[in-house]
Amino acid sequence: MTTAIKVVRKYYAIDYDRRIVAEAEEEIDRIMEKKGYKKGTYDILVSIKYVES
Repeated sequence: MTTAIKVVRKYYAIDYDRRIVAEAEEEIDRIMEKKGYKKGTYDILVSIKYVES
């Protein structure tokens, strides 16, 4: 018997104070640009979760 597994990725943008300032399930750079952040002023953390479906 086969169990289907769904991979869920969540992207978090973290500022220099280590606060999460944005989260998304896809392109986070576009969101950060709209918020006024420049590339290089934040780090991106990727969370990957496996869920049985």
